[in-house]
Amino acid sequence: MNSLKNVAECFEIQGKIINIEHINKGYINRTYKIESLSENNHVHQYILQRINTNVFPDVDALMSNFQLTTAHLFNTLKMPGEHKRGTVQTLRPTKDGKLYYEDSTGVWRMMTYFDNVYSLDIPENAEVFYYAGVSFGGFIKSMTSVDINKVKEVIPNFHNTLSRYRDLESAISRDPVNLVDDVEDEIKFVRSRTEMFGKITEALESGLIPTRICHNDCNLNNILFDEITHLPVAIIDLDTVMPSSPLYDFGDSMRIGTNTAKDDEKDLTKVSCDLVLFESYARGYLEACGDILTKEELELLPYASLIITVEDGIRFLMDHINGDTYYHIDYPGQNLDRARTQLKLLEDMEIKLPEIRRVLQKIYDAQCLEAKVCEYIEI
Repeated sequence: MNSLKNVAECFEIQGKIINIEHINKGYINRTYKIESLSENNHVHQYILQRINTNVFPDVDALMSNFQLTTAHLFNTLKMPGEHKRGTVQTLRPTKDGKLYYEDSTGVWRMMTYFDNVYSLDIPENAEVFYYAGVSFGGFIKSMTSVDINKVKEVIPNFHNTLSRYRDLESAISRDPVNLVDDVEDEIKFVRSRTEMFGKITEALESGLIPTRICHNDCNLNNILFDEITHLPVAIIDLDTVMPSSPLYDFGDSMRIGTNTAKDDEKDLTKVSCDLVLFESYARGYLEACGDILTKEELELLPYASLIITVEDGIRFLMDHINGDTYYHIDYPGQNLDRARTQLKLLEDMEIKLPEIRRVLQKIYDAQCLEAKVCEYIEI
């Protein structure tokens, strides 16, 4: 704690530090809540975060993106619940005016702390998920006015399902901790679906759909809700804001929010895609940004959740095979449990794909979006 206090005191904060609390959220960075007391006995709160430089080796690019995004969204993004503190976490500079601090303990940044808010890992009801769709859809629309050339790619091929699959095959070939024999069924399942992996990436590369600035980590718990109104007031975790496709953002939200089980559920009979939640989120998302999406984007949208779900299954499976080098785990085998959950969810989405197409077409028609969901697209 003394070393954390020393790091925190390198930033522009008010008063003397009185408390440091570890926030056990997120798989990548280490996050702490800092409380300080000023001379007038006012308590100030901040977020101190150690950046995972294994995941984000180019810290300057990461922080440049972060500063650009927060400055833009603070002035342009209107959240359903609004908030006097803005819609994103803004940075606190170091005492020498830098965006981050680096010493032998790591690379650190400090951000504003939102009080009287809460987050959810899964939606409590359809209305909550509708407003999540409005929020992330609003993010996409707001970022259209930013010059995409100013946003750096901090993790190359982050949402490139085909590239992720190639990385998995490489991990299988290396088998660094001798686990491949234990996951033959999961490998076979993934290999049987390779034709779907390039659908979004190939559409981006060919210019069939446009590249846009996206959040790229549209987990429900990256939205903060007001404790009184229960409406969204802020979007957080902006490290993966990069050029990409809204299809990935949409699919990622559905992967997480419509799953009827936790993401490391061992009892796979509990895993399924809740279509009521799917429709609620899709309606909110398209109300917020449907008017900027092209016909080609809308026609691919029904398949986005399937593609991103198998992508995350691939990533968890690969990390398990590699010896859990990327995601934080709380117990041995957790990444394998996460992979199995994703693959079971994909299987359920495949069964429900005709209904997913009907749900989206109904929303397109209601919102006068000029797109027709094909009866079948080879995936």
